[in-house]
Parts: sequence; C-alpha cells; structure tokens
Amino acid sequence: MGRKKTTIEDIAREAQVGIGTVSRVLNNSPHVSEETRNRVLDVVKARQYTPSGAASRLARNDALESTVGLLLPDIGNHYFFEIFETIYRKFRGLGIDLLIFNYEKHNPHVIQKVLDAQLSALLIFAFQLDETERELLRRRNVRYLYIDYPREREHCMYTDNRHGGRLAARYLVSKGVRNPSYIAVDPPAQANEDRHAGFQHELTLHGFDDCITYQAGLSEDDGYRVAHQILDEGRTDGIFCYCDDIAVGVIRAVRERGSSIRVIGFDGVRITDHLGISTVSQEPGTIGAQAASLIMQIMQSPVEPEPIHHRIIPILIDRNS
Repeated sequence: MGRKKTTIEDIAREAQVGIGTVSRVLNNSPHVSEETRNRVLDVVKARQYTPSGAASRLARNDALESTVGLLLPDIGNHYFFEIFETIYRKFRGLGIDLLIFNYEKHNPHVIQKVLDAQLSALLIFAFQLDETERELLRRRNVRYLYIDYPREREHCMYTDNRHGGRLAARYLVSKGVRNPSYIAVDPPAQANEDRHAGFQHELTLHGFDDCITYQAGLSEDDGYRVAHQILDEGRTDGIFCYCDDIAVGVIRAVRERGSSIRVIGFDGVRITDHLGISTVSQEPGTIGAQAASLIMQIMQSPVEPEPIHHRIIPILIDRNS
C-alpha cells in the first residue's frame, strides 16, 4: 500500500498555523511574517508537498484571500443577519469569501461540510460545539470564534445578558409599570436564563415579587400570538421580550388592541427604530465589525493565540414604547 498523500491540513498542523496561512505562503502572499513563512516552507520541503487547486484558491495574486465559514442556527433572525451583513461588507473589501452553514445541533454532516470546504477560520453563532466537533476542527487547524456565547478556554464574544436584563427592568419601572412580565424564548437558551435572572434581580431591588413569565418561539408571529394571550388575561402592564423579533410581534398586537402596556425588546436591530420600540441594544453592527477583526487576528497569528474573551456591554435605547 502506498504512502498516504500529504494534505494542506497536515502541513498546517505540523507548522502550527492555520490552513489559510499555509495557502498564503504557498502563493507568496506578503501577508505572512518571514518567521512563519520559513517554518511552513521547511515543513513543505520535508514532506515533499505539492499543493492542490483548493489550497491555491485560498490565497492568490498577493491578496489576502481566504474562506471563512459561518455556523448559523437561524439566518432569518434579524440580530444574526445584521451581524452577518457587517461581517460580509468587511470581508468583501479584503477578498475574503464567506460560506454560510445552517447548523442543526450536533449534526455530524454539517461539520463534515465545514471540513470539506477547507476553511481558513470559522465563526460560530449562539451555541457551543461538542468535544467531538472541536477535536475535528483542531485536527484540521481550523481556528474559530464563538459569537454570542461565552467560553472559558476558547475564543469568544459574548454579551453581558444579566446586565441587559437589569436595564430592561429599570426601564419598565421608570415608566410606572407595577406588574411586569417576561416573554422567554422556547426552546430555552443560556442567554434567556441570564436575561431573566438580571431582570428578576433588578425587580427584586425595586420591591417586586416574581414576575409573570410566558413562552414564545423566536419569531414575530409567536410574539404576536403570545401578546394576544397576555392582553386577554389582563395581568400585566409591562413586557420585557427576550429579543426584538418577539417584541415586534408584541408591539403590533398591543397597538392593534389600543393597549397602554409598555414593551421593551432586546438586541437593538434596525426595525425597532422604524417601529419606535424601546430595546436593550447589543449593537449588532458593532459586534459584526469586532467579530471580523478578531477572527482576522486569530487566523493570521503564527501560532494559536491565547483565548480571546470579548465582553459586550449592552445599552438601553428608550423610545417610550
């Protein structure tokens, strides 16, 4: 049996760099340090490696050309889309391609597609990979960054959701709300638990007992449906919605019924400005720009950098809704 053919992943692993860095060295890109270039070329020579067409496509014409993947649970979510939109604009000017993968939790077929794409790096939105998936990426030297998900020992960007929940509570209290409620997302998520915990903690400081909690899917239509239930029950005069998508449906129902119930969302997407909805803003455009910069830093580093943790502090946008 013949010797197994050396791949670009083998070169990247042995040289302790990302796949994109190997391809840039092979294509004589100026965007690589001399130390890194020499280390990669030493491995290439020792392995007698001949690059494939896929490897060559990653960096050509002396430009920083790579492919970055995005693992998204729901491209229809306004918050995720606005982050993606900013990342796309940033990368387009740098000659970096984006591949979007719709992710179902722990689906091995999706991870295999990611590996087959020979990515330079990966952005993972709002969930964590399991150990098997992480090991597969490590073996291929595909570096990655979590967005909207805290990870102690991995690169991540995350929002202080407890602080955001406190801001929402302060807003409703400042508007004279006496019977606040919370619409949680179904299925539950860590961000949901943290927002609710911050919300309840702040309400307790203001002398409120446990707030009424409802459940909704992550959509405008479900927010609209649950809002009608809330209005029919008549038990609350202020609603904190897990996200702006839910809040859009809630405000539509509230205005149709001529109700005075106060409403605040969470995320800070553009549609809340158009509809005049108060929100706890994560500033998705800013997150997208920061994510693009961080993943560039991670993928260009000669060796895997120490875990990067970037905490986002949300802000209150009061539109008197």
